[in-house]
Amino acid sequence: MRSEHDIRYKYLFSHPLFVQRLLQSFVHERFVRRLDFNSLQRIDKSFVTEEFRERESDIIWKIDFQGSALYLFLLLEFQSTVDHTMPLRFLRYITEFYQSFHGKTESSKLPPVFPLLLYNGDRSWTVPGNIAELIETTIPEKYIPSFHYYPVIENEIPKSTLVRVKNALSAVFYAENSSPEELEREIDTFFSIIKEEELEAVQILANWLNDFLATRDSEKRKPVMQKINSLMEVKSMFLTKLKEHDERIREEGKKQGIVKGIEENRRQTVRKMLSKGYPVEEICEITGLSREEVERLKE
Repeated sequence: MRSEHDIRYKYLFSHPLFVQRLLQSFVHERFVRRLDFNSLQRIDKSFVTEEFRERESDIIWKIDFQGSALYLFLLLEFQSTVDHTMPLRFLRYITEFYQSFHGKTESSKLPPVFPLLLYNGDRSWTVPGNIAELIETTIPEKYIPSFHYYPVIENEIPKSTLVRVKNALSAVFYAENSSPEELEREIDTFFSIIKEEELEAVQILANWLNDFLATRDSEKRKPVMQKINSLMEVKSMFLTKLKEHDERIREEGKKQGIVKGIEENRRQTVRKMLSKGYPVEEICEITGLSREEVERLKE
């Protein structure tokens, strides 16, 4: 049966904000800069076989890349033991994913799929990044399958890097890479990571963190959750004030627009009266404008 830890991770990456944080902060490929994260759409499919369902999960997202669809195949590897057949399994999942497109695409070509692995086990990741490295090269290279996946190995990311990244996902990795004692000692550093993060991402993190700390001493857990709840309250208040400010500015803008409209109508009326030869004194009396204003329009 899948552990609570695994379920928590799948929960995180079922939210587009955390998928965006993962790609922007931990995938160092140029094409990521041109992805339209507002277009993220979860695909309700899974290609992990029953044999491996206890140790990994796949989450698939569709995203717009320069006007065309790109698919993100995110494989979450939960086991501490390292399986060197990972490239082979990954290739199998991707080919099965492509098979699901059979007869469903208008183009003669299949869409690109970015294979991304997230490993959060304790052991070092020593698995080849290309399936070609698992195959004997006794025949010409052109007959050897070549397939790369992009690995994000959580335990290889220095905590100093996570502090610099400053978002909700780096906070997750920081907590995962810390012992209970370290997290307790470094709690102020931990909260500095999410100080500028969006409220929605902090709320998702709070749910994850609440479960993550569930197995720990409740007295030690309480101050952490109080602090993160306080942060959410402050952010919520700030956003409310910002919203009220924006609405006030919009209302004032509307009023100013109405006033400007009235003034422009009045000027047009004065110009018409002047063109028809009305005396300045009479124009002032009808429109309520001063003699200087009428003379200025006359000029």
